[in-house]
Amino acid sequence: MDRIMTELTTTISEFKKNPNAAVKKAKKKPFAVLTNNKPTFYVMSPELFDEIEEILWEMRIAPLIKKRLASKEISRTYTLEELRDM
Repeated sequence: MDRIMTELTTTISEFKKNPNAAVKKAKKKPFAVLTNNKPTFYVMSPELFDEIEEILWEMRIAPLIKKRLASKEISRTYTLEELRDM
């Protein structure tokens, strides 16, 4: 059994008929596209994708920030670009 990670779903047949209509109907909420009642892929708004990317970046950078705070390496000022490259 497959777990569907969204509240909304559509079939691949309906999605292929008019993808833009499916996106509009979802009203910026993510939805699963099903093939034979199994999720094939998920569709999300660019805004939600950006939000997820930001959360993932924060999760990657958090251990480094904690380490620097613990070792008192915070006396130096870092640019956002330097933090992103770490």
